[in-house]
Parts: sequence; C-alpha cells; structure tokens
Amino acid sequence: MRFKVPGQSVSVRLFERVETVDNQYDIFDVGIEQEDGSIDSVVVGGSFSYAKSLARQADEAHEASKSKTAKKAKVTVTAEHVQAVADAVAA
Repeated sequence: MRFKVPGQSVSVRLFERVETVDNQYDIFDVGIEQEDGSIDSVVVGGSFSYAKSLARQADEAHEASKSKTAKKAKVTVTAEHVQAVADAVAA
C-alpha cells in the first residue's frame, strides 16, 4: 500500500511486495519513496507458511459457510396457488 504525505514530495510504502525470481519466499518492504523514485526502506522476507495456512483455512471456512447458506429451498406451486394469485391480481 502506498500513500502520499500531504504537503511533502514523498510517499509512504507499507508492505509493498518485492518482485523476486524465486517464488519460495515472499519479500515485502516498508519505507519512503522519494519524488525521484529512490526508495529508503526496510525489507522483511520469509516463506510465511503458517500465515498462508491460516489464510487458506479462513478462505475454506468462508466458502463452506457460503455454500451452506446458498442452498435453494424447494418450492411447489400448484394450480390452486396460480389461480389464487390470478384472482388477487384481477380484484
């Protein structure tokens, strides 16, 4: 996430993903980006496997709860129902 500091010519960078050749690790930086594009930052890297597993579990739980609530109820419409609606509309 980046945001510009009001009245200044710098932007703050919070947990910006750093592009890497090896996708085994995720690398993020936190710092300040100058107007000319130069960056002063601290980098945090790791595999974050535990955090990723927690996020995956949360996503799976959300999908499971979504599918339970999305089940459709069975509705039976008889000729009497149709006639009652027709009579109500005509009245």
